[in-house]
Amino acid sequence: MSKPGLSSLQLRILSASVLAPIAVAAVYFGGIYFTLFLGIAASVMSFEWCRASFKKNVSSYIALITIWILLTLYLAHEGFVLEAFLSLLICTVGVLSLTWFQKEEREWRGAFLGPVYVGIPIISLVYLRAVPEEGAALTASLFFIVWATDTGAYFAGRSIGGPKIAPSISPNKTWAGLIGGMLAAALVAVLSVHYLLNPELPLILVAIIGAFLAIVAQIGDFAESGWKRYFGIKDASNIIPGHGGVLDRLDGVLFVAPALYLLNILVGI
Repeated sequence: MSKPGLSSLQLRILSASVLAPIAVAAVYFGGIYFTLFLGIAASVMSFEWCRASFKKNVSSYIALITIWILLTLYLAHEGFVLEAFLSLLICTVGVLSLTWFQKEEREWRGAFLGPVYVGIPIISLVYLRAVPEEGAALTASLFFIVWATDTGAYFAGRSIGGPKIAPSISPNKTWAGLIGGMLAAALVAVLSVHYLLNPELPLILVAIIGAFLAIVAQIGDFAESGWKRYFGIKDASNIIPGHGGVLDRLDGVLFVAPALYLLNILVGI
């Protein structure tokens, strides 16, 4: 329960001051520590997804999807790339089949996507952290860029306001907030590359990539908002004061991680 007298912003800052160091420490130490961190996050996200998305056999779906995603995480940790993605596909098709046969239309039209929604970003984070020499810096930069996007969008949206992007999906998101998030992400991307990564890329290109990832993060935010509206919930859970659930907190990361993973494969970022 929220403490009396604390604003939403204060709760967000307090929560971030506790969670951010844990995330950074997990990224820094890597290996089994980062995998355990991802395993805990994936388990909570699976629970949140199933509890909100399924109406029947909720406990069974929680157990099935959580165990399967943890199996996928283990495969990714051991370096079995193809097997990890294949595992997610099998789980998704299996859940789709179960919801189809139970004739729950709202579930087979959306709930079955949980394994890929949670699993693909988890796999992407494992492989980003495993990049030789630069894995820790690359993964930390990902989190810094997403946090910068959220911060820039929050303050620009609050101070400037203006037209909404998609009020039917997320009524508080404005174009000013998006631009503020893009500028903040571009700046943090340049600083991250300069001080942490130092690849041979022009800084203007790095800034463009940072702004692009901010857009991807905002798409992740809209996707999660659309999911919550579709299933009629306000927050994924109330586990994080000021933020809601882990899905609410990591909505941007869930989309940016696969995007950065692909960029790393294609252009070596």
